[in-house]
Amino acid sequence: MESPADIKWTGYSLAERDWRWRHVREGAAQAGFDCILVPLCVDGRNLHLSLEQARGTRSDCRFLTCLDNAAVILPSDGREPIIVSDQESGNDWVTEPRPVENSWGESMTRALLDAGMERARIGVSGIRRGFYTHGRAFHGVVNHSSYAEVLRRLPNARFENATEVVGHARYVKSAEQIACLRRGAAIAAAGIDKMVELAEPGMDEGLLYTRVMQRMVGLGSEYYPMAFYSGLHGGGRLPRFEDPAEGRTLQVNYRIANEVDAVFGGLIAQEQQPIFLGRIPDGWKPAIDLQRDMYYAALEHLTPGQPFAQFMDLVNSFGEKRGMKSQLLMHGRGYGDDGPLFTPQNRGGRNRDLLIEKDCVFIVKPIAHSADGTFDTSWGGCVLVTENGGEPLVKRTPGMVSIS
Repeated sequence: MESPADIKWTGYSLAERDWRWRHVREGAAQAGFDCILVPLCVDGRNLHLSLEQARGTRSDCRFLTCLDNAAVILPSDGREPIIVSDQESGNDWVTEPRPVENSWGESMTRALLDAGMERARIGVSGIRRGFYTHGRAFHGVVNHSSYAEVLRRLPNARFENATEVVGHARYVKSAEQIACLRRGAAIAAAGIDKMVELAEPGMDEGLLYTRVMQRMVGLGSEYYPMAFYSGLHGGGRLPRFEDPAEGRTLQVNYRIANEVDAVFGGLIAQEQQPIFLGRIPDGWKPAIDLQRDMYYAALEHLTPGQPFAQFMDLVNSFGEKRGMKSQLLMHGRGYGDDGPLFTPQNRGGRNRDLLIEKDCVFIVKPIAHSADGTFDTSWGGCVLVTENGGEPLVKRTPGMVSIS
């Protein structure tokens, strides 16, 4: 990849903004809404949330405005949106946002009235857990007090859930978004390369972590902590770190797992690579082979137009013929809470009827277990859905890296 001096992010185009607004308007009109309201959301920075969850609380706002904190009223009839923000200045997409006056609730109410929504049917994004977005937010992401004030001040309007309207617009990616995710995936892969280069017995884990992050930030990524797991096999779940681990060094026969994220254009890409500091035991190799074959089979069947049910069942049953267990683990990539979400814990049951669509981007990282259940492994990366199946955004070879 090019040197940091050659990297310049110029921002999304106005055509990209119009593409996003158009898709939300079309979804709102189909659902019979007069407008879409993205209200003030929870301030995830002040809660005990992972960085991805914290970003996800305001992801609809960022999707529509490229602002960090705003409320959006987007009429479905094609009129310009009204955007309320506590930032002093706007950006190329939103040159003159309205300031917050007195309270967020009062300011959002005034904006809705100015848009003629006193008796309208208003679709609200983020008030419930979604299929396409906010999949981990069981109680939604909306700031309750400000939203309750809007409801009180507009008693004649109808407020209904529209999380899926904005969610579906975010689900299918534009060409500009795909280009940013492709760049992010390449940066994450470069971070993995740096980890493989430096990881060895005696290496300070905090220094390793820092060098990997330094490599990715130097290539243009926003700072976004990776998840780093390390320890001896057989001692239970590997401890997880999202910051340098003080006083820990890598040891012979350590397993390393990771979720290496890079952020470019505000979109989070992820790549994953298990590492073993030693000779890989023969007993692990069937599961590693299973995971590789399962990954390639998943890509072959990740085709648009089919419900996720068939895809899920293929992956979750893939290991049975070899006497091993397999599990689907994947979710969408984008602003931080994109879905649908499929994990071993929920098996993705609520998403079975959703359709796979062209130009979606997922992190696909299925899990394979050894026949005796003592070993499991996962490998994966960002995958674009094309007419011919899943296309990795960056070319890498599945498997576990042995460093001896």
